[in-house]
Amino acid sequence: MQDVKNQKLKSTVTERRRHTRNSIYRFIYNSAEPVSRQEISGSLNISLPTVHQNITELLNADLIRAGEIKQSTGGRPPIGYEVNPGVRYSLGINISSNHFRFWAGNLKQQEIAYKSIRIPNAALDEIDSDALMKDMDAFFKESKIPYDRLLGISIAIPGIFDPKSETIVLSPTLKLKNFNLSDFIKKSNLPVCVMNDSTCAGFEERRIRETTGQSKDFVYLLVENGVGGSAFIDGKQLRGKTGHSCEFGHMRIVPDGRMCNCGQRGCLEAYCSALRITRDLGISLDQFFDELNKEHGKGPRTALFYDILYHLAIGIINLRMAFDCDIVIGGIMADYMGPYLDYLKEEVGRLDPFGDKVDYLTIASSSKAAIKGAAWYHVSKFLNQI
Repeated sequence: MQDVKNQKLKSTVTERRRHTRNSIYRFIYNSAEPVSRQEISGSLNISLPTVHQNITELLNADLIRAGEIKQSTGGRPPIGYEVNPGVRYSLGINISSNHFRFWAGNLKQQEIAYKSIRIPNAALDEIDSDALMKDMDAFFKESKIPYDRLLGISIAIPGIFDPKSETIVLSPTLKLKNFNLSDFIKKSNLPVCVMNDSTCAGFEERRIRETTGQSKDFVYLLVENGVGGSAFIDGKQLRGKTGHSCEFGHMRIVPDGRMCNCGQRGCLEAYCSALRITRDLGISLDQFFDELNKEHGKGPRTALFYDILYHLAIGIINLRMAFDCDIVIGGIMADYMGPYLDYLKEEVGRLDPFGDKVDYLTIASSSKAAIKGAAWYHVSKFLNQI
């Protein structure tokens, strides 16, 4: 279903010809407003006849559509071209210890539908593939997304996945080891990709940074029921020798400290994950922060959260010392950290031996980065094939 050859594009073109077509499409894709043929020709240094030929192909394939250019010098507005985002869709699924989350977006990563389904908050020893399939089918029907326009399914998990054996090798957060997903993948009848949730979040952050012109050197720290991360230098992910790099949640920050899901003590995850609130206190994050706000700076909720921030600051300064780049905090815990960012920066600055200004620390702009980054995998693959 991802093969562009099935769209009305010529499949017999040379690689050089396909590269030209892709460059034109991406120029249109990355433009905030419809662009004219003259703009495309001048910006890409491609002749107008070549631009015309490729525009015709892209129009016939429904990959772009005509629109008016808003800024005109008078007379009849020139025709501009923009991407047709609804020609294809992608589905992202995020599996956590207590939720199945579904997100569907178009080619421009615009959200079409989102749903979060709570699952029993018990220690997982398996993923109910039938329940996941049932919930996914229900999501499709509710979202009214044409099934034949779906590029594929991407699943974000807090763990390590082996694509050859289609197995979750290890997920301390889900309490899974060597769990096979072949049954779900086979039943889906679509291309399926399974990736680490922190990696997915990093890819979404990279996409946003490429669009906005921000630095491509950054570390993404995902703080959810588990804590993980990813690192990108010049836009390229650092995967490590075994592909298991950036397991920031299992940095030891307190020797012989709190017990972690991984079985070790003193890990960053044991001090900063959402489970320290939801599991240990038995309340939701919304309830916790409502109670914290009512304490007006003094009380048990306040003390606990500032302890979380203190240990998070230790993790952040360790990352800064190791990577010397921007650090982005994302995940469900980050959704609540906005009012406390200045305090967190102060704590990080206090731990910084070089006294650097902590302008490198930000909160992710998207609270759904992991699931959107998962869905982006199939969109990116599709765009590369045009």
